[in-house]
Amino acid sequence: MSQLSPDGIKTSKMGDDLDASCIHGSRSKAFEDILPEVMELQQQINEYNREIDILVNLKNQILEKIDSIDSVNVKVKYLRDQVGYSLQEIALVLGYSYDYIRHVSSKDNTI
Repeated sequence: MSQLSPDGIKTSKMGDDLDASCIHGSRSKAFEDILPEVMELQQQINEYNREIDILVNLKNQILEKIDSIDSVNVKVKYLRDQVGYSLQEIALVLGYSYDYIRHVSSKDNTI
């Protein structure tokens, strides 16, 4: 396989170590041998998907709370102190510049 192709481009050496037993499948694992591993991986995927669903739900609840707040000062304080967002994250969520959020955050910490 490491020959030159007709247009002069060298082909990949990826299959140079393949032999007939590999190509015909005699070196591969039987489906029954890998089934437990596949089942375990599927279970892990399902668990991760459940965790993702929970996190998305929490994110949506947070965004709903933020939308119900009228004051930018209160929104910044809530996201900073209750949710634990950094000022950069708050700026992204609220759609303001980082400098403005930093100014709002430092202006009044007693809200």
